Formats: sequence, structure tokens, C-alpha cells
Amino acid sequence: MTKFEFTTIVDIDRDLIFEISTKYENFTKILPNYFKKLEILEKNEKNTKIYETINFLGRTTTVLTEHVVIKPDRHIVTMLDGQAKGSSFDEMYEKIGSQTKITVKVNFILHGSLKLLGFFAKEKIKTQMSIVMNEFVDYAKNNSN
Repeated sequence: MTKFEFTTIVDIDRDLIFEISTKYENFTKILPNYFKKLEILEKNEKNTKIYETINFLGRTTTVLTEHVVIKPDRHIVTMLDGQAKGSSFDEMYEKIGSQTKITVKVNFILHGSLKLLGFFAKEKIKTQMSIVMNEFVDYAKNNSN
């Protein structure tokens, strides 16, 4: 199990960036290098189950995820199957004036061949997730007008 968190402060209104981060159907446009295909299976006001074909750390895989939205400031993603089954990403969006503090708590659980990577993968995962977050924030800044 690999646990870590990272925080960034962005010059974007919390409600706007939260809205962008929970419109999953746009992820293939927002982050096309990582989200290759999304198929929404179930959706209601708070929960969404999605088959996601993702590219992460040079691997492309399809995984079933559950997204839980707790408005106005929390988004929890849990992987329901695959080699990272049980992994979760707990995103919190805190209003700080006109800025937003985004904190992501990651609990990455590796199974199968990925389990062998264990501790050695932690820094790679953290680095890759920071890159993805920066690309997401750049998209939000450029498309928030």
C-alpha cells in the first residue's frame, strides 16, 4: 500500500474547478494523454460508476471506478477492479479568497505484477500524479473564462 497526499493552490474559483473536476465525460478532452476512453455505466446526483481506459506510468488499462461527489468541495474516486483494486483518491477543494486549495489524499493499493513494484513505485506515482494535476489546472485556467 502506498499512501501520500499533495496540495496545490490555484488561482481558480473553487466552484468552477470543482465543476470541471466532476464532469467526467470531458476527461478524454481535458487529459487525453491519460484518459483514453470513458464509459459511464451508472450515474445519479452523488455517485457515478465508469469504465475508464487510462494510461498511467506507461501502462494502458481499463478499470471500473466509482466517483462520489460531495458538493461543494469533495470528490472521492475508488478503483473497483484491476491491479489497483481498492485504491482511492480523495480530493478536497477549499476556498481561500478567490483561490482554491486542492488537497489529494492517495491510497494506492497494488495487486498482481504491480505489487512487486511496491515501495519503488511510490515516487513515480507521486511524480506522475503531480504532472497530471498540473495539466488539469492548466486546462482549468485556460478554459475558465
